[in-house]
Amino acid sequence: MFSNRRSVVAATILLLLVCLAPMAKASEAHPPPPPPPDTSMQAGLLLEMESGNVLWARDENAIRAPASLTKVLTGLVALENGSPEDTAVISDAARNAPGQRMFAEEGWTMTVGDMLWGLMLQSGNDAAIALAEKISPDGTQAGFMKLANLRAKELGATETHFMNPHGMDQPGHQTTARDLALITSAALQNPTFAQIVSSKTHVVPWGDGRDHLFMNHNKMLWRYPGAMGVKTGFTRGAGSCLISAVHRDGRTLIAVVMGSANHYGDSTALYDWGFANLASLQAHSRYSIRPDLNPNVADPEIHEDTESGMAADGPRVEILIPAIGLVCLVALGMVRRIGIYFSRT
Repeated sequence: MFSNRRSVVAATILLLLVCLAPMAKASEAHPPPPPPPDTSMQAGLLLEMESGNVLWARDENAIRAPASLTKVLTGLVALENGSPEDTAVISDAARNAPGQRMFAEEGWTMTVGDMLWGLMLQSGNDAAIALAEKISPDGTQAGFMKLANLRAKELGATETHFMNPHGMDQPGHQTTARDLALITSAALQNPTFAQIVSSKTHVVPWGDGRDHLFMNHNKMLWRYPGAMGVKTGFTRGAGSCLISAVHRDGRTLIAVVMGSANHYGDSTALYDWGFANLASLQAHSRYSIRPDLNPNVADPEIHEDTESGMAADGPRVEILIPAIGLVCLVALGMVRRIGIYFSRT
């Protein structure tokens, strides 16, 4: 009987060592990340696009005005429902668009592709209206907005409702940082969109017979290595805003910055911190979001850690350790019962 007890004790110790080893290894592999940088934005989100892991967020579900960040959805919908070779005539409504314009004249004929360059690089509100009128099923801005809002819902951007294609402040024109991250993630998977927003400059044929140079307003393309777009924005209601993306070592981070006193500085700080601590941030991410690229499904694909317990690089440490602990307790109980059985026999 004494020999049996010694065997049980030895088996228990061995089992505990086996259980604790993965915990120690996981903890060493993915220590908690350092605190995030101080930033001035009112709302924002840092997303790892390939996994969908949210690495950092601040009030990401707060309803806010998006300013010209609206144009990311406008550009995506135009590409998905039209061809860059299609042509459209600049209307009076487009020519007299409020705010920033690319300054095309009424009556000029432009391709959808050239208008997209004016939309995303020059941030032309006239380009936004011209594209909306061209792509709309009924030729109106209202018809285009129905199409755009439906596409946003399909992608999982459930809090987004746009009233115009350009982003000027208007009651009911709203979105969230989370929704913009979803929309941008989907847009960057469109090769034409990705090419446009990552270009610093582009020349298009102009209505007066000369070539016209568009220069990208997004200074991240000049200031941050690996930057690949996406869109700047400013209105009184929205404040300074920026969606940007950076690709490095096979990973793409998307930063959404809304209502910032220093949108470039905030974005740079997030990227420096995010890339420096990417493995740890991935492992400790609380949830992930991915755009649903199937146009027949309107629900967002959300993977909370309480549901999946998985990160892009494997099991999350905060989920794995309690699970292993529970298994060890159950196994220990089984070993004790076996020991009692042998002591009685």
